[in-house]
Amino acid sequence: MNKKQKHHKTIIPGHATGVNVLGTNREDLAYALKTFKRKVKSSGALEKLKDNKTFTKPSVKRREQLNSAKYLQQIKDFHQKNS
Repeated sequence: MNKKQKHHKTIIPGHATGVNVLGTNREDLAYALKTFKRKVKSSGALEKLKDNKTFTKPSVKRREQLNSAKYLQQIKDFHQKNS
């Protein structure tokens, strides 16, 4: 079984953040662990868990989002002026 076939079998249908890792041999353990870590990181499951530890008011979330959008817009405007 090549890597593409393994990757295809690790997809869990209908479960966006689900992580499934295949491994049959002792040699595949390193590959399976690396794959598991990569999938957990890319799925964002840990980030969601950390975000849910504390409650953040919706107004605070909006304010942070607006501030980050303003900051990014300033950077884009600066680069457009200097190009």
